[in-house]
Amino acid sequence: MKHTKKLLLALLAILLTFTSVPTQANAAAKIYPSSKMLNVGETVTLSVTGAKGKIKWSSSNKNVASVTQKGIVSAKKAGTATIKAKAAKKTLKCKITVEERFSANKATKNISCTLQDTGKGVVAILKNNNKITVSLSAKLVYYSNGKMIHTSNDVNYAFESGKECSMFFQPPYDKDYQTVEYDDFKITMSVQKAISNLICGSNKIGVTSDMGADKVTAEVKNNSGKDFEFIKVAVIFYDSSKKPIGYKEQYANCKTNGSSDFISFNFPYDEEHKTIAPDSYKTYVNFAYGYKH
Repeated sequence: MKHTKKLLLALLAILLTFTSVPTQANAAAKIYPSSKMLNVGETVTLSVTGAKGKIKWSSSNKNVASVTQKGIVSAKKAGTATIKAKAAKKTLKCKITVEERFSANKATKNISCTLQDTGKGVVAILKNNNKITVSLSAKLVYYSNGKMIHTSNDVNYAFESGKECSMFFQPPYDKDYQTVEYDDFKITMSVQKAISNLICGSNKIGVTSDMGADKVTAEVKNNSGKDFEFIKVAVIFYDSSKKPIGYKEQYANCKTNGSSDFISFNFPYDEEHKTIAPDSYKTYVNFAYGYKH
């Protein structure tokens, strides 16, 4: 009886040893990468390390991203999917984010633009109707009697999806720094995908402003929960007929989350450098961004 009991205990110990090996081995199992962004049509091969036994692959959304039993993921359409790799009793996960393949021409067409002539330069009000943050470069060409007389550039490296921003294009000047008359202008734009390590949040920058005797003063607050390196705020001045008569912009020094800054925007002036008192104004947070390090 004792011999039988010892034999059963020995068999049980052997059985426990063999059944625990895969579990212990798979405890350190990892999937690489654990997340990945793909364009529609792209593929990536996932790998699993530290796992014993056969791996079973599956996708939470095959319409967005499918996976073969060799771990090859194919991006089908925009959206998100979780790729699962099951090894014994352990399941590893990789988040796949699929975006439409970027087209510069299409992205440029998705930027709406309204031009407003101040008489001393042109203001552009732009909106990003793309689903992603883009880098926007714009150039304005000034004309007089059908001839090109000047160009001016402006950029926004962190133009967020759904956001509006303003740009200003300096007018032509003569040798005495007086504005040269122009009778027409045209804008050209180019759009690129914003760099991947940007941290943005212009919609969380609060602006409270008041108009004084000769300037607009604004308090700018960083309520984004993030730290930024660049925050630019602009003001467009209007007369009583809602015609734009001036444009000013400044960087706000409230880069740290929770901080604030006070900045002022002087009223526009005429050719004799006399102040023009506006009837109204509008503020824009053109961008707020930093970089992941």
